[in-house]
Amino acid sequence: MSKAGATSKASKKNQTTIPARVRKSLQIAKGDTLLWTVNGDEVSIKVMKKVKVDWNRNSDLSLLDWTPETDKEMDL
Repeated sequence: MSKAGATSKASKKNQTTIPARVRKSLQIAKGDTLLWTVNGDEVSIKVMKKVKVDWNRNSDLSLLDWTPETDKEMDL
């Protein structure tokens, strides 16, 4: 994978625009959450994609069935 490098400036409200080549390279879409991690004077950004949940499908465990003991049984 090639590295897409680019620069941007912080606005007076400390906001910045993600450069187009970086957005395209990381496939960042509207509504994606970005996880910012600071390590010394460097920052890494991880794209946290939206998870689509089909609430109409049946699941093995509904929220109505949940109890604190369920977490223990499932080793959560």
